[in-house]
Amino acid sequence: MKKVLTLLFTSLLVFLMFVGPGNVALAHEGDSGCGCVVEEISGAEKNKIVSNLLKSDEFKIERKGFKEVGFKWNGVNAVEVIYNHTVETMMIGLPVYNVDDTIWTAVFFDGELMGISPPETH
Repeated sequence: MKKVLTLLFTSLLVFLMFVGPGNVALAHEGDSGCGCVVEEISGAEKNKIVSNLLKSDEFKIERKGFKEVGFKWNGVNAVEVIYNHTVETMMIGLPVYNVDDTIWTAVFFDGELMGISPPETH
């Protein structure tokens, strides 16, 4: 009898998950698609943040690692700086060139390297 009740309640739960009404998520201005509120930083504030990253020991160590793996860093022309208000994190994306001249992105969160990601393919 216990197994039958468990099966009934589980079936009811699964049925309600697919048939029952859901909550509608509202879009928020500045939403990045991850549910986070983000803001792109530009101008003098961006320059100051990028300058602080370039002077950091973390970046100097990682830059040597880029070269060892075969990536080339070509300056700060296309650096992106984004502030995530939801988790209060500064995110910096530095373009680096792979050996086949594809542009990858080295991502830093609050000055620490999170990884190097390949170009997006659509």
